[in-house]
Amino acid sequence: MSVNSTVGCYLVELLAANGIETVFGIPGVHTLELYRGLATAGMSHVLVRHEQNAGFAADGYARASGRLAAAFVISGPGMTNALTAVAQAYSDSTPLIMVASAPVRASLSKGWGVLHELPDQLALGAGVTALARTAFSAEDVRDHLRAMFAALRTGRPRPVYLQIPLDLLAEPTRLKAERFADLGARPQPQREAIARAVATLAAAQRPLVIAGGGAREAADPLRRLVERLDGYFVSTTAGKGLLPEDHPAHLGASLPFRQTQSIIASADVIVAVGTELAETDFYTGTRLSLNGQLIRIDIDRAKLADHYGAQVPVWGDARASLEAIVADLAQRRGWRSEVGSGAAHRTAIEHTLDAPSRARLNALRAIRAAVPPDGVVFSDQTQIAYLGNYAYPADRPGSWFHPCGYGALGFALPAAIGAKIAQPERAVVALAGDFGVQFTLQELMSAVELQLSLPVVVWNNEALGQIRDDMQAAEIPLLGVIARNPDFCALARAFGAAAVRAAGLVALTDAIRDALRRPGPTLIEAVEADFAVDAASGAAAR
Repeated sequence: MSVNSTVGCYLVELLAANGIETVFGIPGVHTLELYRGLATAGMSHVLVRHEQNAGFAADGYARASGRLAAAFVISGPGMTNALTAVAQAYSDSTPLIMVASAPVRASLSKGWGVLHELPDQLALGAGVTALARTAFSAEDVRDHLRAMFAALRTGRPRPVYLQIPLDLLAEPTRLKAERFADLGARPQPQREAIARAVATLAAAQRPLVIAGGGAREAADPLRRLVERLDGYFVSTTAGKGLLPEDHPAHLGASLPFRQTQSIIASADVIVAVGTELAETDFYTGTRLSLNGQLIRIDIDRAKLADHYGAQVPVWGDARASLEAIVADLAQRRGWRSEVGSGAAHRTAIEHTLDAPSRARLNALRAIRAAVPPDGVVFSDQTQIAYLGNYAYPADRPGSWFHPCGYGALGFALPAAIGAKIAQPERAVVALAGDFGVQFTLQELMSAVELQLSLPVVVWNNEALGQIRDDMQAAEIPLLGVIARNPDFCALARAFGAAAVRAAGLVALTDAIRDALRRPGPTLIEAVEADFAVDAASGAAAR
């Protein structure tokens, strides 16, 4: 590094030295020195059309690949625009690095009225990240990033935030980029905790396992645990695919359904691994009814003693903890073999679905038929995705991603773009509703520029469908839920994307398959009325 290198360039070189390959953002006059660094660091920069989408794309990049990406934003409006996406990543335990400029050091917290000034920009970032720091020197940049990479690699994965005053970005530095020391494995479980968990499970008569996204790298020992216990298994939306769909113990991601909650309430021992058991996992209250003893396995120590206080807390990495438990647990014949396969339970749930839900179920199966086994769907806040959280077939972890905890609209398209950039050889599909897609539809332009083979399925029910239905159920006048949509196909073509209306199940499958082979993105409009089913037979109307 030359003597004339700036702190902005140094920051970028530090990111590159520690494995960051891709940055999402929009250049601004307050981030010019970061872009000077990008020009020479060999990193990829992806231009987005809104700072929020820089965060969503970095989120999707990490969810799909397990690798980190960064988002660069300007101070003030750039930073606040991105906060929704960062909050979504925080809520769903997704790691990313957000770097923002800040006003010059002399003006901070003084209310001078400088450009992009906020009363306390750092406090905003701290509210939705695991670690938030302001750098006041080049040494601060190094030390803060070292702490952030340590937090990202050893604890619960969540975003981190670093802000750099404008005058510091342009300051010269002699510091050289370095790769930070590897701190080793995540927390390993204590032997005493494992012994208590094994003893509790050995005595269980009706054991049940609930797993979430924190167990995504522990699918193999999780399956062995479920089979050794001969109990039932339920996943959260984030845990979809941890067991194959046809596994006899698998009740699916069915936590919101009364039938599953009844089974959970009758279990005498529940193992909850890598999950908050949050309201957004089941949507029927703020707390599941757990009558049995609770074993919790989590890397986040605080989760072991929240409103689901565990009788047997196990603080540690999910994979290491499960491997240790399985090693000491004897095979047994039990509850699941006596009561029957989870498939019958899931069939019973599907028999309770009304005609509109069955139409969406058929459409989800048509989407699944088009997606290769290792493909991935990024969904948005829309009725078909709410059903897909349960019903979309996922035989491996990381096949279906939904913005669960924070529930931000507009997630699907930019997150899918990030995922496709991270894994260009992988089939990636975005699934959004007609209203939610309009939050971030401008990112079609980014996908066109990058020539990403990306199907973007727009489920058009010509309304804010879930809110409309809730208003009707509550006998509230339908205010603000029926809106005029654009001509989605014409709009997509104006961006330079391909577009098609898929009228029916076969057409939807074929359109996605064609889009996966076509250079550049394809918007596929699926109008809900085209997928209506006969109320008596459940068959799709043709």
